[in-house]
Amino acid sequence: MDVVGVRGGSPATDPSSTTSTVPATDPSSTTSTVPATDPTGTTSRTTDPDAAPSGTLVPRTAPHRRRAAVWAARRWTGWAGWAGWAGWAVLAVPALVALVAGAWGIDRGSMWQDEATTFAIAGRSLPELWRTLGHVDAVHGLYYLLVHPLLGLGGGSIPAEVLIRLPSVAGTAAAACGVAALGRRLGSPATGLAAGLVYATTPVVSYYAQEGRSYALVTAAVVLATLLLVRAADRPDRAGRWAAYTAAVALACLLNLFAALVLAAHGVTLVAGRVGARTLARWACSCAAALLAVLPVARVSFGQRAQVAWLERPGWPEVEALVTRFAGTGVPLAVTALLSALAVLTVFTTRRSAIGEAETAKRRPALTLPLVAAPLALLPPAVLLAVSQIHPFYQERYVLYAVAGLAPLTGAGVVAVARLARPLAARLGIAAALLALLVVPALPVQQQVRRVDSRTDDPAAAARIVAAGARPGDAVLFLPSVRRLVAEAYPDAFRRTRDAALRVSGAASGTLAGRELPPERIEASLADAPRVWVVSRSHPRDADLASGPDTAKRLLLREHYNRRMFVRVLGYAVRLYVRKGTGVSPSSPPPSARR
Repeated sequence: MDVVGVRGGSPATDPSSTTSTVPATDPSSTTSTVPATDPTGTTSRTTDPDAAPSGTLVPRTAPHRRRAAVWAARRWTGWAGWAGWAGWAVLAVPALVALVAGAWGIDRGSMWQDEATTFAIAGRSLPELWRTLGHVDAVHGLYYLLVHPLLGLGGGSIPAEVLIRLPSVAGTAAAACGVAALGRRLGSPATGLAAGLVYATTPVVSYYAQEGRSYALVTAAVVLATLLLVRAADRPDRAGRWAAYTAAVALACLLNLFAALVLAAHGVTLVAGRVGARTLARWACSCAAALLAVLPVARVSFGQRAQVAWLERPGWPEVEALVTRFAGTGVPLAVTALLSALAVLTVFTTRRSAIGEAETAKRRPALTLPLVAAPLALLPPAVLLAVSQIHPFYQERYVLYAVAGLAPLTGAGVVAVARLARPLAARLGIAAALLALLVVPALPVQQQVRRVDSRTDDPAAAARIVAAGARPGDAVLFLPSVRRLVAEAYPDAFRRTRDAALRVSGAASGTLAGRELPPERIEASLADAPRVWVVSRSHPRDADLASGPDTAKRLLLREHYNRRMFVRVLGYAVRLYVRKGTGVSPSSPPPSARR
């Protein structure tokens, strides 16, 4: 291509140039800046305001070549736009699937015991809530503060069961988006999409998406912390990235202290990734700062550890249940295991093409997907199981976020298998078939987790029995007092009854179920009650009813009342007692009650 030198007046040539180009500053420009008919060869000036400055080489481009360059630039801009939309779709599609899965069957018509605890405590005024956290459930304090404003929404048109589950649905969608972002950053957009979909369609994820407790939000915070760790490891000299990681870890731990177990996974990730001593030191400082921020909550929660004294040491049955809950059974379990193993092997065996190696090396994360995902999936459950052999703390929900480590491995395996095919259509078909093998066999489990009997009890059923048969003047007793949560969750069902043993309510006393009358005063409180409703567990243990007030309740009922009705529902038993020597007839239980 001929060029004209605009300095020195003599023509210059570019022997290596064979094609016409358009200056990078204006790919759509078609203006020729140097006239072809300059007879003098002296410095040529142009009136084009976009002309090249003096001293530069300006190409003379043929019109057809200029038009081709313009169309090429426009075509590239269009593809870049589509690529941007595709990048957003990788994050949005899993989040949308998680939202739909969380909304499907969210109103089961009942909140089980732990959700009733959320409703009872979060529904108190802020001073009452603060007082309660000093006695019980400080470990969930931040979560209750987040739920508190939601309970005033809807004006009664939205059931309380739905309101307390909305944060969990949002947290699950955020976690699915974060898992997709993690897979995209450490793998490819296809890996991110597959990982996000695997996470969003896992039954145990759907289970806790419809749980009015903190565990879905904890998982979202842990995923965010993991993603921020990957970013910080890429640029360890950026203090802002470590500060963001510190904040995310502190948030996760404030939602539930067992989120601190993720630090073991992150530490192994960094050590195995050989990030260097300085990066490890920065990470250790971030961990120390996060743990220092949650130290006050940890101190108060340690004083309330009697709340989990009922937990027992886990054994192999609990390990088996953990695996099947997180990875499925049968075909889904086998497919998950094979794809995860393949993802680990593929990362270490796949060779990148020589073309573009230098360019991709600049963008390649410092950590690989298996180094991030595998420790996250394995270490928190393993550490909690090991610690629980000394002091039982184990509950699978405390390490729900381990599923967020399993999903990227599975998603990477899906993409690795799909890439074995050449045509794009075949790749898409293989990926869809593998995802179907994970999702379709689990559909019965997805239906089951949305049923009332997927939880351990049904307080709403017990409340309906009392509401259907209660009369003015009836008394009610709870054995033990913590069963008062049924009335806390469904107060309308007990409006026609009087709590004969209650001295101070839970809100006023800063306790979960209130403070009861001393044993000698319970008899006087029952003196004018012709009928007494008793709400208890279906099969209460004698050890649970050994307190002074509970012993007095049982003795008074045996000496002064006859049992006229007994109805057992999921997790609860409802009894109606009639005072001896009276002709009061019992009410019939509702037809839906199970005996």
